[in-house]
Amino acid sequence: MFGKRKFATAQSLKSVGLTIDTSLNWKHHNGELMSRMNKACNAIRSIKLFMSLDVLRSIYFSYVHSIISYGIILWGNSSHSEEIMKIQKRIIRIIMNSSKNVSC
Repeated sequence: MFGKRKFATAQSLKSVGLTIDTSLNWKHHNGELMSRMNKACNAIRSIKLFMSLDVLRSIYFSYVHSIISYGIILWGNSSHSEEIMKIQKRIIRIIMNSSKNVSC
């Protein structure tokens, strides 16, 4: 009825795609997001040479943006969300073939 619940650790609960811990600091959830986004970053970097900018943009919105957008109203203001935004900027710089010091 409520879906399958999976326990991530003794201190947290994963339900409906969000990992909620006892202190509500979103550290575990953001760690999972960063792991998924780093995998997406590596995938985009490896296919960048073979794809057009439009295809890379579609991949970004279908995979990376959807990861970030889901539940952002809950976790977006946490102290750990800055790292997620840094990974997002890195992915955008890879797609746009920009250097590290270019503003996103």
